[in-house]
Amino acid sequence: MADEKVDILIEREHEILTLRSYQLEINRLGWKGGRPYIDARLSRFAAESETDWSGGTRNDGSTVVGRKDRAYTVPYLSRIVDKINQYVFGTLPVRSGITPEIENDITSMGKSIDDLMIDVSSLLTVNGWCWIGIDAPEIPSEVQVSRADKVAKKIRPYAQVYDASQVVDWYINSNGVIEWLITESVEYIASNPVEKAYFQTVRRLWEPGVVTKITIPESGEAIVDVQSLSYTGSVPFVLVGTPSSEPHTFDSLESINRAILDLCSANFSNYYNTVYPQMYLPASVMDTVMSSYNVTAEVATTMIKGYSYPILLAEGDVTPGYMMPGSSDIQAMRDELGKLKQELFEATGLLLRKETNAAESAESKGFDFLDLSMLVRARSKTLQTAEEKLAQIMTVWDPSISGYTVKYQSIVSELEKSNVKDDMKEAVGLTGEE
Repeated sequence: MADEKVDILIEREHEILTLRSYQLEINRLGWKGGRPYIDARLSRFAAESETDWSGGTRNDGSTVVGRKDRAYTVPYLSRIVDKINQYVFGTLPVRSGITPEIENDITSMGKSIDDLMIDVSSLLTVNGWCWIGIDAPEIPSEVQVSRADKVAKKIRPYAQVYDASQVVDWYINSNGVIEWLITESVEYIASNPVEKAYFQTVRRLWEPGVVTKITIPESGEAIVDVQSLSYTGSVPFVLVGTPSSEPHTFDSLESINRAILDLCSANFSNYYNTVYPQMYLPASVMDTVMSSYNVTAEVATTMIKGYSYPILLAEGDVTPGYMMPGSSDIQAMRDELGKLKQELFEATGLLLRKETNAAESAESKGFDFLDLSMLVRARSKTLQTAEEKLAQIMTVWDPSISGYTVKYQSIVSELEKSNVKDDMKEAVGLTGEE
């Protein structure tokens, strides 16, 4: 392949991803939570010192922990995603014609097809779309493989989920057929125990019957490897959801979650500074202690900080004390956190209505049975359609699994027994609040 074509393939990015890639990644970080999300989204105060933010080292060698390392995130977004999945998969899909080894290990890495589709559902909630890719080991046509060998060696189609950012470019014709797409991944290479492990970026151009692998090293020319596929149908990928450059409702949830993260961190720092407050003293105290006990300034400081030595005050000295936030200030921050959680709760109600295209009712009715039942039906239909396409591709690749059908239950009557509003309030930490 000519260098110019390789360069184009390395640089291609769909215009939708150009606009959305940052927020897509932030949404996924928010969903997963933990330190990566904190590092990406915690805000530094305008007048915050480097020591307060990042910490540092004292002259005696001890360390000071900064606010960034003390910050924590409550998994509100993960709870919301999991709660929606619980409703959608409350009654598992019914499948027929699929072999047990595929149903229980669709990825060849131990993940069942139910777990795979839960991942798909999660990414629909978080990003708005994702992809399912299907592949299979290549077997020379002249080689005969028994059914037992196929099972033992996992020689059969397998699938994996690609999030919205892993398929970097694509073309879908007017008939809805994927004519080509490009995936990008970062692979960890550690095959040789006496060489250092390393990461490499790999792009793959998928076309009907052929895949072109382009390995992009840190330096030097890209390595191109063209492989034929025994599957000769259309590109073996299923698009689930609809790619869009427009903001996704989950963006709003993540923005509110970030505000909660920032305010929680500030609130915790206030408490932290209250528990370990900064003492203030009259200027004469240090001199008095040093002269009275004949000690150095360092020893005098240790004595003053609480080793049962009296603090000596001269006439007219200011009474020693501690600088700390007032209780009303701390309560005001806690009240604001409650308001942010309420906003997150209401925005989640809008997320349910957004996917179903239902008419948006007043925010006070953000969580009713109709919204949720429509969401379950809409999401179940989307997932069933995606899995039916997956089954069609797998059947063409391996005719021995023909007859694979699936039916998502969309049973919502059980939801009437649960209080949807209370469930979602619990998810965002509003239990017991109105």
